[in-house]
Amino acid sequence: MIKRAICICLLFFSGVSTLSAQDLGVKWQNWSAGTAHLLPENRVEIGLFQALRYGYSESLEFSTHPVLFFIVPNFLIKWGHQPVGGFAVASQHGLSHPSPILRILGRQGIGGIISPEFPVPAILSFQNELLLSRPLWNNHLFTASLAFNFAVKSAPLDPRTTIDLPIIYIRSGVYYHDYGFKLGGDIKGKLAGRWMYLLNGDGYYYPKAPANTNMAFEQKGMLFWNKSSGFQVCIGYVLSYGEYPFGTQWHLLPLADVQWSWTR
Repeated sequence: MIKRAICICLLFFSGVSTLSAQDLGVKWQNWSAGTAHLLPENRVEIGLFQALRYGYSESLEFSTHPVLFFIVPNFLIKWGHQPVGGFAVASQHGLSHPSPILRILGRQGIGGIISPEFPVPAILSFQNELLLSRPLWNNHLFTASLAFNFAVKSAPLDPRTTIDLPIIYIRSGVYYHDYGFKLGGDIKGKLAGRWMYLLNGDGYYYPKAPANTNMAFEQKGMLFWNKSSGFQVCIGYVLSYGEYPFGTQWHLLPLADVQWSWTR
């Protein structure tokens, strides 16, 4: 039960994306997480599970997960670049320190998932992602992404400490296998009235992992209801395929969030 609760919590923080309810044929800045577009200057967005995002300038955006920050210190910078061939271009560069939460989970009794006999070294995880976005027709936006993530550790992390749960196992692979790649694409747009949609797919690959555990895939679908430019509700699902030490598995899990925005 505890494992499932942790899985669902981390799933929400890592899986919920956002989408604009404004004129999609003109601007894609608001609710622009996961795209090459940046928030307008001084705009702030946050959700129950979405990161806190802040538009610092026309070319820089900062974000962090404020709740997770105390157990997984994290920070991300999104940097806008010059358009190329009709595509908006941006890169994301993040840093996180997962050692505190792994040590919390490495104990006996309630909340313990990792055996306390295995020490957790200091780990710094670096995320680097290129985003390319381009409008399709009038009310839809396509985004392609390519990420290279790597980890630096003070000592090797014992492979027997893996958390073999969907979403978590896929993303923590970089802690054990030094580096990995993610290739993704999504399309989002307007359905009718205040309703929007998002369809997304991401493939993960860890070259140094054993051949039977080095790949994973996630497919996500979301519906958004926008009350205004400052409030939206979203529901959806994530379909996850993973190659685990005990074999391959599929998982279908729910997503939901409530999100707010304002100009500082």
